[in-house]
Amino acid sequence: MKTNKWLNIIGAAAIATVLMGCPYTSTVPLSNPTVKVSDSFVGTWEKQNGDGATLEISKASETTMKLTEKSSATAEPVYYMAHFTDIAGTLFVNVKEDSEYSSYNLYKIEKQGDFKIVVSEVTPYIKETFDNSDAMKKFFEANMKNSYFFTTEDVSYFKVK
Repeated sequence: MKTNKWLNIIGAAAIATVLMGCPYTSTVPLSNPTVKVSDSFVGTWEKQNGDGATLEISKASETTMKLTEKSSATAEPVYYMAHFTDIAGTLFVNVKEDSEYSSYNLYKIEKQGDFKIVVSEVTPYIKETFDNSDAMKKFFEANMKNSYFFTTEDVSYFKVK
């Protein structure tokens, strides 16, 4: 039982390392998947100063992605499903662990050229919760310009394949 507990803790730490920590989570996404996934996002991305941690992005459909997180901290990869939401020209990614009961983690994502993406975590200190995407999207649009809306540490990924 103790071994299983430690494996869960190590797995959670690996997820926090690659996807930055504990961003704002929601039971509903910011939107349904309608934004097309650009081929420029597809590939293997290595986290800057991430000890070789990688994030493989592949298309699951025209508007959804499969993310495979690999870390030296865990032997097993972790799988996610994701899609983009465009709010007033700002691109957000809705990330959900590939399991039935998981919630959406929300990040702002900026593509800087062909080989770099910068991921900003939506702060977990937002107290509002939403039961529909439209209300949450309106809240994001009204508040995303505020300094408190994102955590202070962005994470950069560089395309390696």
